[in-house]
Amino acid sequence: MTVLRKLFRRSGSGPEARRLEGAGDLGAGDLLTFKHRLALPPSVQGHTFEVSKVAAYEFEDGLHPELTLDGVEGGRIYLAYAARDVSELTLSRDVPRKDVLKLFDEAAFAGLWEDGFADLEVVSALPEYEGWLAGRYSQVKKWTEGYFHDRDCRGEDLSRYRDDDAEELRSHECEDPTGRFGLTVEVWADGDTDVSLDVNVPPDVIESMWPGDSQGR
Repeated sequence: MTVLRKLFRRSGSGPEARRLEGAGDLGAGDLLTFKHRLALPPSVQGHTFEVSKVAAYEFEDGLHPELTLDGVEGGRIYLAYAARDVSELTLSRDVPRKDVLKLFDEAAFAGLWEDGFADLEVVSALPEYEGWLAGRYSQVKKWTEGYFHDRDCRGEDLSRYRDDDAEELRSHECEDPTGRFGLTVEVWADGDTDVSLDVNVPPDVIESMWPGDSQGR
């Protein structure tokens, strides 16, 4: 990414310029900077990210676009929202298996797949997850069926039954007592499992947004 070139484009005003009013307007190549807010993890506060990709999850309640954000200073996170209501943003970061087994008791974590709804307690708060982690989670969703669209499909009239590109998944979701922190486990059709830590924040945690080189989605 040619960061300086994009920074100079922030104040550009040619016919190619796009107005970004909110997170729902962001597309691949755009830049955004987060505020210094305590609601944000320290690794996000005040940092600038580039939208490197836009994809979407589709569940029974509708479409949930997901933006992949690559940090100018390194690091990757994800920003998701409900397409019907952008009043809340969900920031996420992946957790590799080796860290999952440090953060949580393995037997307790396996309870997410068993009958009933599991409770999880963090047994070792790793410093690299500061601001991403709650002390305790309760499972709120089990084996939720969904589809992943590996493209920006906002504005399309989607049908998961007709879309051959959609990848099926099932997920488990957990929340802390405040609803601010979450834990998501995605189980894909091929058996792969992805784990992420989530933080729910208001849209006004975004300080600034600038169009990148793309002229639209």
